[in-house]
Amino acid sequence: SLDTWDFSSPLISLWINRFYIYLGFAFGISFWICFQIVIRKQDKNSQKCVPKATQNLTTNGYISLQKKDIFVSGVKIFYGSQTGTAKGFAAVLAKDVNSLDLPVEIINLKQYDPDDHLVEEVTSKNVCAFLVATYTDGQPTESAKWFCRWLEDAAKDFRFGKTYLKGMRYAVFGLGNSAYVSHFNKVGRNVDKWLWMLGAHRVMAPGEGDCDVAKSKHGSIEADFRAWKTKFISRLQVLCKGEKNSCGGNCKKGKCESNQHGIEEMEPGSQAQVGLHDRDTEEEEPFESTSEEESGTEDHQSPNSVVDVEDLGKIMNHVKKEKRETEQQEEKTSLFRNSMKKEASERRAMITPALREALTKQGENP
Repeated sequence: SLDTWDFSSPLISLWINRFYIYLGFAFGISFWICFQIVIRKQDKNSQKCVPKATQNLTTNGYISLQKKDIFVSGVKIFYGSQTGTAKGFAAVLAKDVNSLDLPVEIINLKQYDPDDHLVEEVTSKNVCAFLVATYTDGQPTESAKWFCRWLEDAAKDFRFGKTYLKGMRYAVFGLGNSAYVSHFNKVGRNVDKWLWMLGAHRVMAPGEGDCDVAKSKHGSIEADFRAWKTKFISRLQVLCKGEKNSCGGNCKKGKCESNQHGIEEMEPGSQAQVGLHDRDTEEEEPFESTSEEESGTEDHQSPNSVVDVEDLGKIMNHVKKEKRETEQQEEKTSLFRNSMKKEASERRAMITPALREALTKQGENP
């Protein structure tokens, strides 16, 4: 019919002229490809005129920010508290760390499994702060008991080794009471020692808070914590810049040393800790490093050599004794030389030219 013919006539005309339609599509696609090639060539030519420093910032035609090295990815604050003091300190510390625009995580040691998660801190670029209290008879609090037991066993187990936590960075603040002399801050010192024995890197000297106001270094345990916190925040700022100073965490058997104050020791389980001063060393094994301050130069030891703190004290006393004897010997020698010179000059002064001439004449007479 006529209606059918009118509807099918456009389709018939398209079919008859299909060659021209295909040709049009091919021409359009070719034109689009040529346009894209011209645009890319222009982009390459424009990049040749841009300095290399700017080209490094350019990726796929878009300017991106230069990749920034991250030296501290965050701070984890672990606390073991019985009365809530350490928990409160952890909250205060977290607030100050937040002011540095660093992620902070507060962790109760009671809810933390070191067997599964502590080794993760080796590569996490976190800085771990441990706020631990010493409870009855020098024992850890209930919340930190399992953590301390695991840490002690790992430090003494040869299967873990002294590089198990190498790369982990930590700082310790202990809460105690110096009225209990034999157990004062025993837990804080032990945690610091055990972490160090496993190869962890101490970023600053351990801090000690004293509940005994009369004997507290700063007047109260809160003031002790504030002093330690100020140093920790300053140290954190230095670490964020990628700088290295202060304690490298590789000090011998848990003691830190400095040029200004000489060698100050911290015996494991000792009743009082002398002020610890830090130095930085480069990637040394915990039990293979020696003090550069003792001789002014690096001391080279065999890989298996271990210098005990007690032996080190004896060595230093022996060196001081020898130095004192040498100085005394030099003084005696100088006094003897001066006396000999004086006697010789006196002898020369006693025989005058006139007396010598008279004696000569007397000798000539028969």
